[in-house]
Amino acid sequence: MTEKKKSLRDLYLDIFIPALAAMLSGAAFSRYFSLGTANIFPVIFALLSFPMFRKVLQIKWSGLIIPAEICGFLYSIALFLMKFDWLHNCDDNAFGKGFVLLAGFIVFFTSLSLSLFSKLRDMELTHDGKAPSRKQKTAVFFGCVVIMFIAWFPFFLMRFPGDITADSISELNQAIGLEALSNHHPIAHTMMIKLFFSLGKAIFHDDTRAAATYSVFQMILLASAFSYLITTAYSFCVKKPVLVIILAGYALLSYNAVYSVSMWKDVMFAAFITTFCTTLWRLLRHYKSGSAKKPVGTLILLFFTSVGVCLFRSNGMYAYMFMFPFLLVYCLKCRRILMICCSAAALAVSLIIKGPVYDSMGVTPPDTIESLSLPAQQIAAVIRDEESPLTLGQRQLLNNIIDVTKISEAYNSNLSDPIKNLVRDSGNQEYLVEHKSEFLKLWIDLGKKYPARYLIAFINQTHGYYNPDVQNWVYAGEFRYDNMEMEQKSLLPESVTKFLFDFRDLYRHCYFLGSLWSIGTMVWVAVFMFGLLMVRKRRVLLLIFLPGIGIWLSLMVATPVFAEFRYAYSFFTTLPLFCLLPFVKAPVPAAAEAPAESEKTEPAEAENVPSETAETNTAAE
Repeated sequence: MTEKKKSLRDLYLDIFIPALAAMLSGAAFSRYFSLGTANIFPVIFALLSFPMFRKVLQIKWSGLIIPAEICGFLYSIALFLMKFDWLHNCDDNAFGKGFVLLAGFIVFFTSLSLSLFSKLRDMELTHDGKAPSRKQKTAVFFGCVVIMFIAWFPFFLMRFPGDITADSISELNQAIGLEALSNHHPIAHTMMIKLFFSLGKAIFHDDTRAAATYSVFQMILLASAFSYLITTAYSFCVKKPVLVIILAGYALLSYNAVYSVSMWKDVMFAAFITTFCTTLWRLLRHYKSGSAKKPVGTLILLFFTSVGVCLFRSNGMYAYMFMFPFLLVYCLKCRRILMICCSAAALAVSLIIKGPVYDSMGVTPPDTIESLSLPAQQIAAVIRDEESPLTLGQRQLLNNIIDVTKISEAYNSNLSDPIKNLVRDSGNQEYLVEHKSEFLKLWIDLGKKYPARYLIAFINQTHGYYNPDVQNWVYAGEFRYDNMEMEQKSLLPESVTKFLFDFRDLYRHCYFLGSLWSIGTMVWVAVFMFGLLMVRKRRVLLLIFLPGIGIWLSLMVATPVFAEFRYAYSFFTTLPLFCLLPFVKAPVPAAAEAPAESEKTEPAEAENVPSETAETNTAAE
């Protein structure tokens, strides 16, 4: 290459491309925030982002590219969807505006991911000291439980005996036999309520204190799940300041405190899925270490937490089934027979319980329209927003299921309950069951005719699960006591109660803090950590993300609310684990210590043994 060509190439890479990327990204964000073309923000943004774009062009390691592109594309789509309705209604140049939005976002977020991956790919949060003893781990476990219980206890006194909503009181009435059993709310959770409410009633002979007994149990269970994660990280030699930060998050974030005394299935499900993912982490590391010892206790815990994941939320079963084929491939490839046997047995037991066992108990399954929430919303959106969208046959079909004349008035773009309740009010869901295929055909036909309207309805129904700047209510605003002699009252002085209420709602007023309550932000962080695991070539640990991905996907296709915090609470409780995984040093396999003997007996893993060099260290675990 001549000196002149080299000079032009350097000018091209150092000035022209970074400047073009900075300008395109600035234009995209300006479009997103509806800023005018004379606004100074695009210029400031371009000047500040120019060094980042210039630097990422110097990154040579190809292992960063694909994960960064995946993250950049997903983040860009999430923001682009929020402007789709605006683009759809643009009078002019919608394609050009859409191109600027999407291209600018992809350039920016891909470059940002590349930059962060290059800085974090060699970071470790572990120390090289000796692994803690059993006594030390026991002390850490119970110490963390006590700290969290003490931190949450004022909220228990403030909300005594706990938060009981419409869903809660329905389960409680089922538990004591005042309502027929229904799996609309998980029967496993209803039976857990029955056990501890009955225990409290037998001891205190009082409904309020009986409900408080359940709340105390749930506080201990949730604290134990979080403490199990912290103790596991401690046993893997994670640095103590990191453990303190995790403990502080669990103890001081008010949603953990308030949810620990809320009688919701989502809370206990979060405890199960956090414990399940942590147990899976322990097993994967144990097998990676090449230890000859059978992890019997951990496998037993894997079985019971798997059953808990499947039974304590309806979408937990779908998330587990989503993960199971990937787990099966890993276990067969690495000959983890006991592990796959435990996992398969848990799935079989859960299916038997939810099938024959519940049938023998006379449990009523959820009604049909509940599973058709999103299609019903999309059909309703078309009927409300399009002129005469239905043929005569389609209208006759829908009239047998719902009062079509009331759809436009009842439709709420962010909530499917009004449309579902219209179907329930018709009292003719048997017709829907018998003509489900015709209903689905109608849904598909309308989707072909009005694809943009369907997409907009989907975005309105789900955007809180991927857009960081969306929040909905978090805490219960009611206390129900139907058929019970209960009352909710604070046992604290009024000044302390006011302080706790204000502390609980700080996230609404403080920048940065509000992100910790954002479902979309948590999803973005999880996507980034998923990409970082790919960068560091610790691919087997991606299995731990799959239950969370399954939960998120199930919300995307069946959520009744655009951003329900409690539905995604398990994502918040497992996020500390997701953030740890890329930074915890892989165990050294036994083969590295005694190659002459162990290499003959231990089958090869799908991961590489880490070395001391910067490049091969990323192939750890």
